[in-house]
Amino acid sequence: MRLGLLALGALLAAGCTPDCGTPAAPGRTNVVLVTIDTLRADHLGCYGSRKVRTPNLDALAVDGALFERCWSQTHLTVPSHLSIMSSRPLAEHGVIDNTGAGARPVPALPALFKEAGYRTAAFVGARLVSPLGTLGPLLAGFDTWQGPRRISVPFRAEETNREVFRWLRKTCRDPFFLWVHYWDAHMPYEPPAPFDRTYFDGDPRDPSQTSMAPVVLNWFFHDLADLPQRLARQAALVRRLKATLATSTRGVRRVLLDPSRLPPGVPIPDDLHALEAGVRRGLPYRRSLADWLTGVTDLRFPLARYAGEVTYVDREVGRLRSEIEHLGLAGRTALVVTADHGESLGEHGVYFDHFGLHEPDLRVPLIVWAPGRVAPARRPEPTNGLDVAPTVLGLAGLAPAAGMRGRDLFTTAAGEPIVVESASGLQIGVVDGGMKLIRSLRRFHYVDAFAREAGTTELYDLAADPAERDDLAARRPEVRDALARRLDAWMELHGAAPVAPPPSNLAPDKMRELRALGYVE
Repeated sequence: MRLGLLALGALLAAGCTPDCGTPAAPGRTNVVLVTIDTLRADHLGCYGSRKVRTPNLDALAVDGALFERCWSQTHLTVPSHLSIMSSRPLAEHGVIDNTGAGARPVPALPALFKEAGYRTAAFVGARLVSPLGTLGPLLAGFDTWQGPRRISVPFRAEETNREVFRWLRKTCRDPFFLWVHYWDAHMPYEPPAPFDRTYFDGDPRDPSQTSMAPVVLNWFFHDLADLPQRLARQAALVRRLKATLATSTRGVRRVLLDPSRLPPGVPIPDDLHALEAGVRRGLPYRRSLADWLTGVTDLRFPLARYAGEVTYVDREVGRLRSEIEHLGLAGRTALVVTADHGESLGEHGVYFDHFGLHEPDLRVPLIVWAPGRVAPARRPEPTNGLDVAPTVLGLAGLAPAAGMRGRDLFTTAAGEPIVVESASGLQIGVVDGGMKLIRSLRRFHYVDAFAREAGTTELYDLAADPAERDDLAARRPEVRDALARRLDAWMELHGAAPVAPPPSNLAPDKMRELRALGYVE
């Protein structure tokens, strides 16, 4: 009886499987582009992690081509995705932050595939990159584009997959270009069970643990609704700062939240440090963004939660691959997995965020799986997000659009150095060989531990110093100057990213969206 039921179940399952075996256009290659938000490469087993378990991505890397040294073009979601889709740097497409302001029209993957007769679809995990969000007006050509309607409630990867699978089963005979975006592992780090306890099973609020005590988070993590009242309780300090800085109470507040507003060369006054300490004490975290950190005393907890997010999204990548195989599409489909940027987990004083041009924010995975068309290999040559579009077009037998700056990784040898751009035109950097130069174009102050003056130049030997702790700019002037000339030549050709407009100039709906995600005060 049991065998009979199993056989019946198998027959029913087979009957529900769509007929994907006979393509409507034989010889055409489908492309599935997966971007995993905020995924740093060093948290994958195939990139050397011994702590975080990612068996599905590791298996994909074994069966496909893994590019060992891949940098995102920038460290912010919207401009990075536009660079991935268009193969244009920020300096050219004009989008330098998540507002989308300053965008210039550029040909991008969805329109190019649509023109070539492909069905095109996007299923995304965050409203920011949905047709309702910032990226929507910047990318034309998707027949189907689905994402969450609410800013504060992104889709989990499994929810995104559910829609992807439904679409694939209806579309599998036609050639298609499919973009899948997983919001995991973006802040807040709240993986579903059992991944929430995979790497930490203790009490995150144990008073005997104090490792969170020295952690200073950027102001946007906090709810600043009662900041005026807090400043009023520090009236003596505010009065002294108003006299010292020759400014108003509002001016003091502006400098408190962003000390880079101080005149060039003016050090941060001791009174401002004292005011910050008084205001921060007990300052609540922003709801739905960082309130999961309330009362946490053990730094291992948020780090483990990020790792849990990575292992969770790894499972969903595995389910996507399994669905492609189940539908019989593997033999004519290329699956490309990358990330828009990484995440800082304490490096250079930046916690639980992506800001600046250091390696944790820029080093991302790039894996290409195309059975029978891409030979399994580990590829050591440097690459970046600009190379994704020409590569996926090449896998489909299509030519890159005129003006694309990247290269087809399977047909064109590496040549030019990797140039990376900071959001809002704050910094620009170049990687050539094992050396990396970062130039600060504007003054900024993220936290005391990570602040730069305009004109600051940093130089790192990534092979000997992958953590970028030893700035060699003063000791290796010949290397510094050579890389500076390479960077000058790039900027002369492409221009520098413009300065971002002040947030007050943004439309109210954009302000609400970015405030909910913690990108503006």
